[in-house]
Amino acid sequence: MLKTIRLRWLLTLAALLAIALTTLALYIADEIDGGAGESNSLLLTGLAASLAATLLALLLTARLAQLTARVTKAARSITDGDFSSRVAPSSTSDDDLSGAFNRMASGLEGLVDSAREERRRLTAALDASVDAVVALDAQGSVAYANRAAPELLHRPMDELLGSAFGLLLPNDEVLAALRASRDQGSRATHVIERSANEWLQVSVAPILGGGGWSALVVIRDLSEVKRVERVRREFIANVSHELRTPLAGVKAVLETLATGALQDEAVARDFVSRADMEIDRLVQLVEELLELSRIESGEVPMARETIDLGSVVLAAVQRQKHRSERHGLELTIEAADDLPSVIGDAERLERVVVNLVSNAIKFTPEGGSIRVSCAAANDSVAVYVTDTGVGIDPDNVTRVFERFYKADRSRQESGTGLGLAVVKHTVEAHGGSFGVKSELGSGSTFWFRIPVAPVSDNS
Repeated sequence: MLKTIRLRWLLTLAALLAIALTTLALYIADEIDGGAGESNSLLLTGLAASLAATLLALLLTARLAQLTARVTKAARSITDGDFSSRVAPSSTSDDDLSGAFNRMASGLEGLVDSAREERRRLTAALDASVDAVVALDAQGSVAYANRAAPELLHRPMDELLGSAFGLLLPNDEVLAALRASRDQGSRATHVIERSANEWLQVSVAPILGGGGWSALVVIRDLSEVKRVERVRREFIANVSHELRTPLAGVKAVLETLATGALQDEAVARDFVSRADMEIDRLVQLVEELLELSRIESGEVPMARETIDLGSVVLAAVQRQKHRSERHGLELTIEAADDLPSVIGDAERLERVVVNLVSNAIKFTPEGGSIRVSCAAANDSVAVYVTDTGVGIDPDNVTRVFERFYKADRSRQESGTGLGLAVVKHTVEAHGGSFGVKSELGSGSTFWFRIPVAPVSDNS
């Protein structure tokens, strides 16, 4: 700053000196006679004027250079993202220029802040999406990926960025869609199967004027949708099969009776009994279907009452006592004293025990035994149904709680295949757990646990 002030004073003094020399030259020209004197006077005057003009030009150039330096410095600061710098006016003459520049810088700062905020919002929205969003550059490599992309593409983010998309998702239909998007600007959507149980919907769209980005790829996981569709198809097929069997039996009985068997009282009584069994099977199927539907939909909420699970188990066993005796089986119950109470729906929990005991009766040969036990287990009450039946093949153990799944379809009394599914959903609705331990030829143990009721503090 001190150098700038000194330079201004020196240039000002030089200009005054030039003016003084010019005045002196004019005076000499008036005093000297003759052509030579006049010529010298004109030469001296010209030199003085040139000197004055040069010094004034230097003064103006230095002033402009200082202002230009400040403007350049401020512009570089803005380029680097620092908006704290401003052009400070040094005199009234450049207030307008520096003020205009400062206003322009403030406007640019506002625009950049707004752009940054919009970018943050867009990034947050993309990261919140469950679909993978991937932007590709002109070479087909990943230039941008949101947070869902690494999970769906099975790659960490650092490996994902910069990788060729064709290697991440090698599929002929997707690669053809990418080429068409790049060359023709077209859009396409394909559903592909990457593995046995993994389905993806891949949408490809061109990015026009994307600053080096050529295509946007959106990937949606359809695995759960496909699984639900498969379950629905299997459910419809199973229901149709289960309904067709008893209906066909009833129809056969009626046709037999209509063709003359009705006249024979003994035969008619036998066929009516068969029809009654088939109708009972239909009723059981419909009831269990309705029960599953109610539990899953929550249309009929579970009762939340403090109950003695031991008493519920005893009532269920008593209901199955006659049936077990008819099959030549020994049915016993063991319940520990003073079991803790549980919170639940007594009627539905009794249905769970009935289904487990009924299942044990079906798969236990005559002369076998079934033991039902009830005991406290940590923070829950556990119920075990153990039989000496045929057991379950290891390949079927994990599937016995599925709807309509039957481990042994060759048995005549195979049931509807819904009983264990009802057990599963009812126990889950009570916040409990369930399972089975079985060995082929050595019987099975089905169990479930219900959390105990919280102890109330009356103090």
